[in-house]
Amino acid sequence: MENDKKFDWVEQMDRELLDAFVDNPYECPIVIDRNGVIRFMSRYNKGLYGVAPEEAVGKYITEVNKNSKMQETLINGMPSIGETHLVGNRYQILARIPIRDEKGNIIGVLGKRIFHRTDKVKELYRKLELLEKQLKYYRDEVHTLKSGGYNIAKIVGNSAAIRGLVKLSLQASGSDAPVLITGESGTGKDACAFFIHEHSKRSSGPFIRVNCGAIPRELIESELFGYEGGAFTGAKKQGKMGKFELAQAGTIFLDEIGEMPLDMQVKLLRVLQEYEIDRVGGTKPIKVDFRLITATNKDLTDEVEKGAFRMDLFYRINIFHIQTPSLRNISEDIPAIAEFVILQLRDRITQGPSRISSEAMALMKAYRWPGNVRELRNVIERAMFTAESNEIRVEDLPSRIRDLRGAREEITEGAVHLRNALQEAEKKIIKDALRQTSGNKVKAADLLGIHRTVLYYKIKQLNIVE
Repeated sequence: MENDKKFDWVEQMDRELLDAFVDNPYECPIVIDRNGVIRFMSRYNKGLYGVAPEEAVGKYITEVNKNSKMQETLINGMPSIGETHLVGNRYQILARIPIRDEKGNIIGVLGKRIFHRTDKVKELYRKLELLEKQLKYYRDEVHTLKSGGYNIAKIVGNSAAIRGLVKLSLQASGSDAPVLITGESGTGKDACAFFIHEHSKRSSGPFIRVNCGAIPRELIESELFGYEGGAFTGAKKQGKMGKFELAQAGTIFLDEIGEMPLDMQVKLLRVLQEYEIDRVGGTKPIKVDFRLITATNKDLTDEVEKGAFRMDLFYRINIFHIQTPSLRNISEDIPAIAEFVILQLRDRITQGPSRISSEAMALMKAYRWPGNVRELRNVIERAMFTAESNEIRVEDLPSRIRDLRGAREEITEGAVHLRNALQEAEKKIIKDALRQTSGNKVKAADLLGIHRTVLYYKIKQLNIVE
């Protein structure tokens, strides 16, 4: 007897759970059969349709809701999730799901509500959009921190020198061997280093740039290797990670390596041999995992001979040597580089010109650019601020470049005089040959050592009257 009562109580609880699952105020389910007749409707639908469930059951669906599309789902058998429909006097976001038997035949359709207030959905969309914007912002911030401020890994140009630079850089990116980049100041050694990093297996790691010439001598060790708390006066209590630790699993780029003091060169050599660093004031070495790229505008061979750079360190960092070309040697690439610079600056100078006039470009290609790409960028940036038209013109360029126009005009004028003089001399020689051969063009061509068709062409070109 007690077992029967226990069974009835369990059965009653199961029915209550099933009812709560099927008939709930959030989804307000409604079910029609294969003929479109309502077989079940939640009691919570009364407020939507204005009809009680007991009145609705047995009626065709459009008799209860004239805007219903459940009968369409009966025909096409396709579920519909998330469509907005007018139910009663309120827009709802609904789902229509076909019900099938074990053979796959449609025997009815389940309709239910997903969201009952579209304004709440719009609010949700706004929150998602805000979250996406915040996520993009933080992703960009993280990338900037990891890339050392660079955002584009690109080497611009199509000259033989630039193609060779790209080829060598891609070869260097395929290994973890140290790279030494040399070249004049402003030739883009840092951009080349970032290009190598971004094409290497360490591209997902940080790119840490250190200018060895800009760090005071007394601070360079703590900057590179970090320090423990209280290691010296003014040190942070919690200590500080050095650049090599920050470059973990990534690349550290030591720019102006030729400026590094000799005592620090010794410590750097040990780091490259052991791949571990000692923090200032520390008591135990710290293992580090990094790829080293260095750069300098000095001739390190000369520095070694003068005793200003250690020979053993030079050979250690010079496994892979890349030289960046000076801008004057790749003048054919100046238009492409200038276009790339303008594109970058447009993010900040939105109202500036977007192109360079042909006359201004001709002068820019003729200029020697002692400051290389850095000087080119400076000239373009200044012109974009001061130009009064939608293109950079000659008058927008610095005087050192504008002054080349007079020299080019003198050269052009001299070239015209020379061409005219050569034509007159050629004309006189042909006339003399025709006079000696009594106008016989075949003999005159032989006398001149040219083919007769060439002679005919010259007579016409020089307007020689026989």
